[in-house]
Amino acid sequence: MPKTKAWHSTKESHHHDNTKCNSGSEIPQHERIEGTGGKPLCKECEKLNREGK
Repeated sequence: MPKTKAWHSTKESHHHDNTKCNSGSEIPQHERIEGTGGKPLCKECEKLNREGK
């Protein structure tokens, strides 16, 4: 499963933890901040994690 350390962007209201997430991987590297930022998990990451992808 490509679950990894959480990251987020100040421009989003959620965080990511799955490298297969399209919206999460579109965040430019220079805008990524490590951790959850106290934000809920992205729905796409949640779905991918639940499906074991």
